[in-house]
Amino acid sequence: MSEFSMNNGIISALISEHAAEIHSLKCLDNNVEYLWQGDPAYWAGRNPTLFPMVGSTWNKEVHLKGKVYHMGNHGFTRNSEFKCIEHDEHHVAMELCNSEETLAQYPYHFRLVNTYTIKDNTLTVNCRLENRNDETMPFNFGFHPAFNVPMGPDGDKENTKILFDQPENVNGTETTVLELDPDALAKTIILTNPKSSTYTLTDGIRKLTVTAPGFPWCAFWSPHAPFVCIEPWHSHTDFGPVDVPFEKREGTILLPAGEVFETGYIITVA
Repeated sequence: MSEFSMNNGIISALISEHAAEIHSLKCLDNNVEYLWQGDPAYWAGRNPTLFPMVGSTWNKEVHLKGKVYHMGNHGFTRNSEFKCIEHDEHHVAMELCNSEETLAQYPYHFRLVNTYTIKDNTLTVNCRLENRNDETMPFNFGFHPAFNVPMGPDGDKENTKILFDQPENVNGTETTVLELDPDALAKTIILTNPKSSTYTLTDGIRKLTVTAPGFPWCAFWSPHAPFVCIEPWHSHTDFGPVDVPFEKREGTILLPAGEVFETGYIITVA
């Protein structure tokens, strides 16, 4: 596993070939680490790309082309080894293609490239997925970044919250403020068709904004841990029993043969 660094004099970032995860995002003026560092006592992940599954099916089985397949929660990309194909001080590109291991879980040929770019105090994540089959490719896609709570040693954990740029329905209440209730977050809070384009995590000293317009779902999760995930999803885990093939599940994307799916989000730190 190799890591590749970026530094523009304002922020620095570190990208790993393992799962193409962002391993660090810091402001250089205060050396504060914004990203969760993957303590396995809580959760060993950091910010995986969710493909070709978001969450899991109700019965943990994936029905494709008349056969039953099995893959872990959130798909196999989170455990895959990418290859760095581009790298300089301001951007990194990571590539994952189908292999014998992926075909045993998901019978489609693909090329996925995650590109990370820093400019000023922002990190932009762009993903490009190519369907390399002569047939339509069904898949799920989402993001799962985790951020430290609080974001610095002088932050106020008790008053850390997430701000929406539009009122959202959270458990039946319209609000622009998501309080970090540990019990609710441990079960996952999910917004359906959110109106917001930005989600700002603030601890009273610093703030971090995830910009992710146009995603049909956004989830927030923390397993009673010193971090919170802000997860823009194009697809979702099964919320109840679902008895249809994978390609007919709500949130499954159908990409025609030879075509490309592109998506991404932006992290801004302050």
